[in-house]
Amino acid sequence: MAQRVGDGVWQLQGETVTLPVEITSARLTSAVFTTPPAEARNVLEGTPLRPFTLFGRAFGLLMCVHYDEWALKSYDEVGVAVFVRGPEGPPGLHFVDLPVTGVFTREAGQDFWALPKWLMDADLRFSKMETDVVVRDRADEVMRASFRHGRFRLPFGVRATLPAWAYLEHGAQARTLLRGSVPMQLTGVRLGRGAFRVGLGVHPMAARMRALGMGSRPLLTVHAERLRGPLGKFHPVRRALQPHPESA
Repeated sequence: MAQRVGDGVWQLQGETVTLPVEITSARLTSAVFTTPPAEARNVLEGTPLRPFTLFGRAFGLLMCVHYDEWALKSYDEVGVAVFVRGPEGPPGLHFVDLPVTGVFTREAGQDFWALPKWLMDADLRFSKMETDVVVRDRADEVMRASFRHGRFRLPFGVRATLPAWAYLEHGAQARTLLRGSVPMQLTGVRLGRGAFRVGLGVHPMAARMRALGMGSRPLLTVHAERLRGPLGKFHPVRRALQPHPESA
């Protein structure tokens, strides 16, 4: 487990990491799916979070990222997330699975940001118009998917800040609700609703993907040739979650 040695300063595996850390070069493909709110609530059971809904639907995100060398090393990552509301502030993204191919980033993700990182074996391939991924948990195949990139290529870069919520039952910040944000600069962006093929195994991550509608065609796909930006501290939210009516 990582040890906090100062404000935003951690020691892990003999190295000192100071937040924020800069993502210098990564490649991203993601897809947004819709699902009934009840299914999203089941996925979020045990967390102090509730699904963000719009027009009676909740939203999930599946993403594949390859990180070139940076503070958390070089590795592949696959994420399954839900758009949620917390006790205060704007809606944000909450990851329920975030398997990675690197031990260092697994420990950092769990302890620095309360992210549900676990160690996977993966085959991740980006081509000009398609992204293919296979995720395995030891000998078991969790999922395989193929994303067709959207046809519309943006002629400019995109700057965005994604609000985020994190909650994990284990790690250095166990059972503490955290709120943060992820500033991103994306270049070489393609948008659309490209073809999507998926095969889901018998695994808890696959079950969560089914519940979040990830067995069908996505609402939107986003591919970026390059992603960069700082990843800073997530902050504890001390006020307890109060019941609220579903968002419209």
